[in-house]
Amino acid sequence: MEGARRATGVPSVSSTSSPPNPEVPEKKPRRKYTAAYKLRILKEYDACNVPGEIGSLLRREGLYHSNINTWL
Repeated sequence: MEGARRATGVPSVSSTSSPPNPEVPEKKPRRKYTAAYKLRILKEYDACNVPGEIGSLLRREGLYHSNINTWL
């Protein structure tokens, strides 16, 4: 069989699988930060003086550096 194509290893879609859900999932509501929370985080941020400490703070709180820049 010269020139024949081989299977790529991708399983074919079987008739028993259900079609994908056309509904778009709801977006999570935006997080709202209180002034007290922002101040607490900014104080902790300013106290960070060891390399990696800021990253640890941001990961622990689920924040991005852009959040801090916006609050400054």
